[in-house]
Amino acid sequence: MTKLFAHRGFASKNILQNSIASLKRAHEFGFRAVEFDVWFLQEKLILKHDRPTEKEINNLPKFRDYFFFGNEFNYWIDFKNLDEKNSENFLEAIKKTLDEAAINLDQIYLAPFITDYKIAERIFTKIRKIFGEKINLIAVCEELKTSADVEILRKFLTKNKIKFLSIFHKIIDQNFIKKFSDIEIFAWTVNDLERLRELENLGVRNFATDKIIPDLKNQINC
Repeated sequence: MTKLFAHRGFASKNILQNSIASLKRAHEFGFRAVEFDVWFLQEKLILKHDRPTEKEINNLPKFRDYFFFGNEFNYWIDFKNLDEKNSENFLEAIKKTLDEAAINLDQIYLAPFITDYKIAERIFTKIRKIFGEKINLIAVCEELKTSADVEILRKFLTKNKIKFLSIFHKIIDQNFIKKFSDIEIFAWTVNDLERLRELENLGVRNFATDKIIPDLKNQINC
């Protein structure tokens, strides 16, 4: 079954990305899955795509606020500044919030935006220590320039038993799918219905989108 994640909520000209209003708008348009960005700054979990300024921190939505609809949603969570220095406090704050909101962990997909595989491996180990082995972990890939890059990614996923991969949709083709046939792909950001259909035919089932509504029949201008 195809799963459409509202990309940073479902924003519009008058509704900001990653805002509570964008979450509510996603719900109104029939989404039951959402992707959003989290920063850990001043011991607070802040929602924004770009790094917040100090003046913004107290005025932006907090991580806990984005569970307004509880377990009605699946949540694809991009960690923007998770690193080895802040990982313990960052992850413990995430875990505490999810516990307080009573969110089922099988509905959570954690995606540390880390493209250095050595660092990612250590971070993934910490995540599993805090959340348990069954937590849904998504590796992130922005580009694959050579066949060697593909092989390195393949070995990384296998070694670390990663079942999910977040990847820029233009990288995906039939050859890519053959090499990663055992991996569940999360494609971003797909706003063209024809492209979505192409990827569906290749077996991709998870999409972040700004425009395609869940009935898959129409797109809207945001």
